[in-house]
Amino acid sequence: MLQLQWTTFAAAILAALIIGGLLGRLFLRKDGQDRSGLRRQLDELKQQHQSYQIDVTEHFSRTSNLIEEMNSNYARIQDHLNTGAEQFVRPEYRIESARSNEASLEDLAPLKVEIEESMGPRDYAPKDPAQEGMLSETYGLKRDELLPEESK
Repeated sequence: MLQLQWTTFAAAILAALIIGGLLGRLFLRKDGQDRSGLRRQLDELKQQHQSYQIDVTEHFSRTSNLIEEMNSNYARIQDHLNTGAEQFVRPEYRIESARSNEASLEDLAPLKVEIEESMGPRDYAPKDPAQEGMLSETYGLKRDELLPEESK
């Protein structure tokens, strides 16, 4: 009887080891697949980030080229206007205007008016200190809406 119990016990331990080994192998394989999946995701994210960096670099390079082109066009327009002024304005007027003591356009422009004191924008500023402005938390609320439990 005692020998039967030991045999049963040994068979149970052997079965548990076999089942445990199979389950362990199954979970370890699955864990390894998860790690390779994470590695693949990391590689994909690195590739996307690198692609994004390349796109940003190309964008700024294109922007720089367009600004250089714009500056070149501005210089060409300025040269064209100077050529037109030389072509269409008679020489005696060009010399006269350069030597004359007449007021320039800058002198004829209105003077800048300095603001004496700084004031808030008038669209929400209160008219007097007791009045609420539009930025107040209670602006536009009626007294009965403000305290509903007192009116009941």
